[in-house]
Amino acid sequence: MQQLLTAKTRFSEFSDDWKLVKLGDIGKFKTNSVNKKIVKGEKLIKLVNYMNVYKHENINNLSVENLMTVSANKIQLNSSNLRKNDMLFTPSCETPDDIGRSIVIFEDLENTLYSYHLMRFGLKLKLNIIYSHYFCNTYYILKQISRVATGSTRFTISINDFSQVLVKLPPSTKEQQKIAQVLSLADDEITKLQTESALFKTQKKGLMQKLLTG
Repeated sequence: MQQLLTAKTRFSEFSDDWKLVKLGDIGKFKTNSVNKKIVKGEKLIKLVNYMNVYKHENINNLSVENLMTVSANKIQLNSSNLRKNDMLFTPSCETPDDIGRSIVIFEDLENTLYSYHLMRFGLKLKLNIIYSHYFCNTYYILKQISRVATGSTRFTISINDFSQVLVKLPPSTKEQQKIAQVLSLADDEITKLQTESALFKTQKKGLMQKLLTG
């Protein structure tokens, strides 16, 4: 992933130079005030939280059912609802090296907002949506973020500093798509292996119980 997303490894059919741009040139960051509370009189909504982004989860109309239920007022509903191609970033963490994890929202989400622990990034240009899910999760970008993070017990990064982060983008949407396909297939294989591993552990536990109880 690191090699493909920084152009250190290229597919043979692509040779055009990648563009180096600032995040602030290709999108806009925004925060909000939605917290983990249910307030009487407010509308119940689903909340994308810090750990959903940190764990790089796929957020869509099926997976939102597993999200936390909280409430939001009309202003929050109008300003913080999530739409297809929105990106979410983690702007703080206990260590500077863990700041800046990101995901993309794959579909328009009804009554689904993002936590005040996150930043929303609205892209001004069109990128392959699966490529968007990966392209900021590179050491090249995370190192830039860790260098400007401030704090002592908890480190944070400002919208202005986020906007100055440099990213490398392939000029061809076809190259974006091919990178996205490779990384997506790799993730699918990892998920499959993790599921199989969990099943084997359950089977092992059952066998051990039978052996130990005779």
